Amino acid sequence: MVHPARSALAAALALVSSACSKPQPPTLAPERATVTAVDAQAIHLDVTLTAKNPNSVDLTVSDVTAHVVLAQKIDLGSMTLPKAYTLPAGQATSIDAPMTVPWGDVNALTQLATAESVPFTVDGTVELGGSLLHVTVPYHLTGTMTRQQLLGATLRSLVPGLALPR
Repeated sequence: MVHPARSALAAALALVSSACSKPQPPTLAPERATVTAVDAQAIHLDVTLTAKNPNSVDLTVSDVTAHVVLAQKIDLGSMTLPKAYTLPAGQATSIDAPMTVPWGDVNALTQLATAESVPFTVDGTVELGGSLLHVTVPYHLTGTMTRQQLLGATLRSLVPGLALPR
């Protein structure tokens, strides 16, 4: 029979040794960037990422940043979503980050309005951390805006308040 004090000591030593091990960086899998709306002020995107926390402690996402480029030439700039997410220990978690990226130049809409579709890229980072670990993890996503989304945004920029069917 194992003495209860020895059993407790073994459990305490196991806990201390696991707490002292170096934390592992989380992994980030970009899933998709979906255009939810385009208007005269901005492009609205839903960025979806899956983060896996291999550690035995929860980690916190403090913000998600996105840098959007349309048609490989129109740089919309960056935006940061300062929203906290918790990544539970030892689990994969979906991060859904709704982003609103303002147009730097509304004239860019007219340059794109004749295209059937416009490819875009989203390059960003996710700030992750906790008391033992703080890392910035990059991601890259691609997507396409439809001609209908672009034409609607162009018309709304020319006629503010115009309601168009979705």
